[in-house]
Amino acid sequence: MKKDQFIIVCADSADSAEVLMPTAHLFAEKLRKGIILLSCSPGAEAWIERFGVPFMALKSDWKTAIDNLPTAMNAVLAITLSNPKASRSSITHPRTLLKTFRDCKIAYLVCCGECIVGSTREQIPPTTHYPLPTFLTIDHQRESKEKLIWASYMARFFGSTVTILHRNYRDAAFRMRWHNNMRYLDKIFSSLNLTYETAVLEGGSEFGNPDLLAIKQLSPFTSHLSPLFIALVPDRRDRDLGDLFSTPAELRLIKNSAHLPILLLNQRDDLYVLCD
Repeated sequence: MKKDQFIIVCADSADSAEVLMPTAHLFAEKLRKGIILLSCSPGAEAWIERFGVPFMALKSDWKTAIDNLPTAMNAVLAITLSNPKASRSSITHPRTLLKTFRDCKIAYLVCCGECIVGSTREQIPPTTHYPLPTFLTIDHQRESKEKLIWASYMARFFGSTVTILHRNYRDAAFRMRWHNNMRYLDKIFSSLNLTYETAVLEGGSEFGNPDLLAIKQLSPFTSHLSPLFIALVPDRRDRDLGDLFSTPAELRLIKNSAHLPILLLNQRDDLYVLCD
């Protein structure tokens, strides 16, 4: 079957591609999309052909290539690697990665060398297909429609259990806004005959970032399968002076100590989603 939408593997080296390809094959099969291996790194021509998938070795900077993924490659998902030990010039360095993808219009799955999606901790081959437990938070703030849609994709195409993590709000206004967001979630999932589970986040402030609290509470789920965590990257226009002096939440998420893969969506008005 001819593929007209693609998952883009963004690799700066053969070693990075080696780590990412099992995840790409898993997502391509489940979502019924094609794969394109992309590199903008010098010397990519020497290794990029060996993986047996369509490829592009561009003489371009990574930022320009990422910004043009939906239009130039008909991409619906990018997969990339995070390596805190990499040099700042590498796209795999967490800060460089986020800077490169900050205007990305499609979802991007950030993996690390220890979080091959679809594999287990017991060295079972990563191509083995597992339903991926999927987690995301719903709070009192404005939520991204695409965040909920991607959760539904995991339930529909992967057979994943979807768990919504939330606070037990004491503030009446916060609780009402959270209920409104949950009703929207119900509308999407019920229309597709999908189900989800809920779990309460313990501790922390109602004003704090629920994603950072949630990622710490997922440790019981990391002993066997690698859960997938879906998070929204706030619009930079919404940040204030205090944010300039603190570590961005998305940076702390992709550097999580459990090495969980994070599916990130930039908070924008023109994100691209799957057609089916």
